[in-house]
Order: sequence, then structure tokens, then C-alpha cells
Amino acid sequence: MKRTWIASIASVLLSMTGAAHAESPSAETTSDASADAEHVENGVPISRLLATVAKKTGKKFVVDPHVRGDAEIVGQDAANISYGDLLTILHVYGYTAIEYGGYVNVIPAAGARQLPVPQLSGRENHPEAEFVSKVITVKNVPAAHLVPLLRPIIPQSGHLVALPCVNKLFIVDSFGNVQRIQSVIEALDVGEPYTPEKCEAHDFSK
Repeated sequence: MKRTWIASIASVLLSMTGAAHAESPSAETTSDASADAEHVENGVPISRLLATVAKKTGKKFVVDPHVRGDAEIVGQDAANISYGDLLTILHVYGYTAIEYGGYVNVIPAAGARQLPVPQLSGRENHPEAEFVSKVITVKNVPAAHLVPLLRPIIPQSGHLVALPCVNKLFIVDSFGNVQRIQSVIEALDVGEPYTPEKCEAHDFSK
């Protein structure tokens, strides 16, 4: 009788242990499913962001067919995104927006330097992620010597070239990075004034 009782207890314990093991994967599966659901909810279609900003600003957007996907935004309601916020988000995902022809053209960032981006002439402000161009005069060092120093901090979507005859640099990049590069140039542009060699005009008709 005692052995039968012990066997019954053992059987119950084994069945409880098996049930616990059976429930454990389900709990993990439920947890993973919840995490996946949260991940999906955080994904905001870029097209939705563009529509939201268009409604708030009155801007008209033309979207390149290569611009697609969702943006993961944490800590901010998509309905509260400003135009500057939008540019930053697009920049993170390899896109940008450039205004010309009455539209905001949303394109892959790689094509930004081929479009008429704003030309900086003074102390004007732009959103940090907006693409701009600027001619920077270098006074004390050869401008061409700065190109290999600066090029590593220029993204592939940007452009940097030296104009040796007038000792200037021409740059196309986001406004924030142009400001950063300007500061680096000012820190390096020290010493005696530099006079570039005169360049003779070349007749390309010959």
C-alpha cells in the first residue's frame, strides 16, 4: 500500500514537472510575440511621415520610387514631427529632401550633390540635416592640402574639392557637417598668409 502511495506521488510530481516544462516555451513565445508586436508598432512608414509634415507645413512632396520603408522612432509621436525632424530621420535612413521647382524632392542622399541645394553665403541657419553647398576661403595654408584631411569626414553623398588657383574649397554636405568642417578649417588655417600660384587660362577651343 505504501509503495502504491509513493508511486502515485511520484506520478503526480512528474506530471506537474512536465506541465511546467510544457508551459515554459509558450511563455517565451508569448514574450517574443509581444516584443515583435511592439517592434511593428514602432515602425512608422516614411510615406506617413511625409504626409504628416506636408499637412502641417503646406509643402508639396515628390517622392523618388527608391524611397521606401519604415522609420523606428522612439520617444516621439509621429504626429509631432517637424520638417527639421523629418530631414534628420530621412538622413538616418540614407535619404534626403531638397526644395526646388515648387516641390520638396525626397530622394536617396547619394543624388543630393547633383541637385540645386542652397548656397551658403553668410551666417544663415538651416536644419542640421539639410544639404547645402558652400565655398570656403582658406588664407594661410594651401587649400589642396586640406582635402585629404577633410575627406574622411565627408560622407559618400557629399562632395569636397579644392580650387588651387584661388585657394578655396567647395563643399556639398549636410548643414551640420558643413558647420563642423568650417570649424576644423578655421582651427587648421593658421600661420603666415599663403599666396597661391597664378594659374594661366587655358583655351579649350584648341
